[in-house]
Amino acid sequence: MALTLGASNASSFRNMGYLRDAKSRMDNSLLRISSGKKILSAADDPGGLALSMRLSNELSINNVIQNNVENSKSFVEMQDSALETAGDILIEMDRLKSSYSSADATDKAIYAGQFKELQVQLGNLMSEKFNGVSLFSSDSSTATKVYTSTQGSSGSYISIGNLNIGAAVSSFAAGTYSAAVTISATAAGGDISISGAITNIASLRAQSGGKLSSLGFASDFLANKSIGLEAANSRIMDADIAEESINYSKYSMQYQAAAAALAQSNLTTEVVMDLLLSINRR
Repeated sequence: MALTLGASNASSFRNMGYLRDAKSRMDNSLLRISSGKKILSAADDPGGLALSMRLSNELSINNVIQNNVENSKSFVEMQDSALETAGDILIEMDRLKSSYSSADATDKAIYAGQFKELQVQLGNLMSEKFNGVSLFSSDSSTATKVYTSTQGSSGSYISIGNLNIGAAVSSFAAGTYSAAVTISATAAGGDISISGAITNIASLRAQSGGKLSSLGFASDFLANKSIGLEAANSRIMDADIAEESINYSKYSMQYQAAAAALAQSNLTTEVVMDLLLSINRR
């Protein structure tokens, strides 16, 4: 009866293929567990990887826009703080004016000096800057556009930095101190009363508050959008560690079984070869 080794060789090659396949699956599962990523290469899920790249790009742009909005909020908050201080100064100037009218000559000089010092402070506020950018400007063309969507220049924006405090209080502001001061219902050379200047400051604060509110809503939306984009990208890219742990255990068992089958098929071949060699020696 003829004896062939073909069946044993085929079994060995087949078991070797199972072994390589199980080893590859086990290595990929381990990579997913260690990296936390479900898609390790474009070959795993081309469409999913392309979608993840688009989501990642939009998320990156969204985060930049959100940072710009937050920085703009800080600018407007500082602007509003300066306006609040200007309002407090004007209220104090109005009080000094009322006290001046019923004071004697000595007290009038004191009140006049205080009034002038407040004028200097008011003048300094008009030229205040935040991070090198002027808080107030009379030129509307210098307004900064803060974009609030990922569409860039084609999307929505909020203009900041163009509040004209000069027109509101210039009649009472002074750049340098001068002892010669006359406190009256209106400032020297101006036609705006102190109460009128206070009203103007209140109007500017209302504008500043409106911009701050709009920036706040935009920031909240961008923050929520960022969370949504991260969640969507996570569903595509992040591996299920529990599932992958089960897969790794399964592939490990398959690998061990294939290794045992390969060893058994090789052993069968060796036994037959030894039998043939022993027959030839007789």
